[in-house]
Amino acid sequence: MCGPKEEVAAESTISYETLGSQYDILRTIGQGSYAQVKLAHHRLTGTAVAIKVLLKENTEFYPITTEVGIMKRVNHPNIVSLHQIIETEQNIFLILELADGRELFDWIEQSGYMHEGLARKIFSQIVHAMCYCHDIGIVHRDLKPDNIMVDSAGKVKIIDFGLGALVKPGMKLSRFCGALRFCAPEFFLREPYDGTKVDTWNLGVLLYFMVTGALPFEGNTYKELENQVLLGRYAIPSHLSKELREIIRYLLTVNPTQRPTLKDIMVHPWLRQRSASASSHSDEMDPSRPDPAIMAAMAAMGFDPRDVQKSLLDKLYNEPMAIYGLLQCQARQQDDYDSQPEPVQPGVTPFPTLTDPTNFPCYQKRMTNTPAIRVFLSLGSKTDSSKDKDQGGQTLRRSATVPVMLPHYQQKRVSTLSEDRVFTGTRHNGTMDSIRSAYRSWKRWTRRIGASLLQLCCCVPHKRRRVVPQSEA
Repeated sequence: MCGPKEEVAAESTISYETLGSQYDILRTIGQGSYAQVKLAHHRLTGTAVAIKVLLKENTEFYPITTEVGIMKRVNHPNIVSLHQIIETEQNIFLILELADGRELFDWIEQSGYMHEGLARKIFSQIVHAMCYCHDIGIVHRDLKPDNIMVDSAGKVKIIDFGLGALVKPGMKLSRFCGALRFCAPEFFLREPYDGTKVDTWNLGVLLYFMVTGALPFEGNTYKELENQVLLGRYAIPSHLSKELREIIRYLLTVNPTQRPTLKDIMVHPWLRQRSASASSHSDEMDPSRPDPAIMAAMAAMGFDPRDVQKSLLDKLYNEPMAIYGLLQCQARQQDDYDSQPEPVQPGVTPFPTLTDPTNFPCYQKRMTNTPAIRVFLSLGSKTDSSKDKDQGGQTLRRSATVPVMLPHYQQKRVSTLSEDRVFTGTRHNGTMDSIRSAYRSWKRWTRRIGASLLQLCCCVPHKRRRVVPQSEA
């Protein structure tokens, strides 16, 4: 008879078998008190994803349904996206976009602090994303450098809404959570609080840390830290610009009723320099008008287009919706690669293109385990083959995407030689013929020279030529 631990282990195995039919789990990349985050690859598309594993037995301490509800609601270019939800008896698996880059904490730890221009660029994206969240009734409550991902281009992705909450205007919260040195004064007072104002305070601590490499409030004991926070006692380096010092003081207003909203922060002079190039609130797809190229790719995989469109319209967060979202992410990444093309390495076979359809691999069906399409190129909405022939040197206009290559199989390197070292069969035959012709000519001239010498020599009788009668001829 199995004990409790054996039952849990057996149930966990069943859960991961359910997940493993669609994803290959690689390793654990994050570990918290109530959840794990694992790196995985989607089997059908080969896309890397992050899978957050939530245990249902922790619902008393960890509001799983709240995090799921938040992730279903958010759709912003600076917030990590939810692709799919897989639920078993014991677990809820959130299939999330894998954010590129590294944590903001690592950036600052390596450089010591950020220069004002870079800090403005990153902080502006965070403020716009959180303002979007507040507009739709979501607070984060755990904004810190560990939960901000930044890629090499400086693009931000906010992650981990595990301590987030769904709120309404004027609603007060009572749960006290988050990193202690980022906590707002109202947490230390143990009073009901406005979640949006807590996010504002967190952003003030975050901005201070970004531009100085230190935290504004430190203390050897909890009491010392509490006193500093409640008094608003911290030092701002004088080398920072006047506008930057001003916005930090504005964010770190001790009285929450006087603390600004994020909409107030967005129009501050220090941030207005980035307002023109800030991210849009969302890039949400229109479920009633799905991308025809992605729909064609999914049909080739074995999905019914009607099921795919229903999943998008009803936001079911099931397998069809996940695959559509993953392919859409690949298309956007390919757009980014095309906008900043990297030099092609010599000797490497180029990716197949639309102008060479014979290079296209077959689409993978959903019943196979081989990863399907990884890279996407654009496809014009209407392509005329005759025009393509006339305009072979022009690039096709990008408006939709189609699969190009299988990531599971690495393309072979092809060695190339220069023209003067490569001989075709025709050139080889011609050379041999010319050699043979020269040899025959040399033999003929040798015989003629020998005959002439014999005629000149008096001691050697001449050989008479035989005359053949006509009848013998």
